[in-house]
Amino acid sequence: MPSGQCLCGAVTIEVSGDPVAVGLCHCLDCRKTSGSSHAVNWFVPADLIAVKGSPKTFTKKSNAGNLITNSFCPDCGTTLFREGPAAPGIKFVKAGVFNDPEVLSKVKPQGEIFVSRRPSWMAPVEGASQKQEMTE
Repeated sequence: MPSGQCLCGAVTIEVSGDPVAVGLCHCLDCRKTSGSSHAVNWFVPADLIAVKGSPKTFTKKSNAGNLITNSFCPDCGTTLFREGPAAPGIKFVKAGVFNDPEVLSKVKPQGEIFVSRRPSWMAPVEGASQKQEMTE
């Protein structure tokens, strides 16, 4: 069971099952919430995630035009997951919060979205679907 935490350790998560999908997202929101050129998101049924601590939430319109709620540590600001009505019952766990770096090697991303915003120096994930935007 993968587990993770925010940078300061005040909020922890434990995933008690496999993700239904793993994807890379290059949208502006994911760049900002990950602090990188993209985010690796695990799509996990909400009932398979246990959260300890009290994350703060912030809801906004996503780059795809849907409302999305960010759950993050109120102390250090680390985003742990996102969720919204476009994918009911699913949390998009930011895979960078997992404590074991090997977790990222266990499930290869099946898709990439917002590839029109992927940096030119970054190669596509081999075998992963490639979507220019979220609405395709």
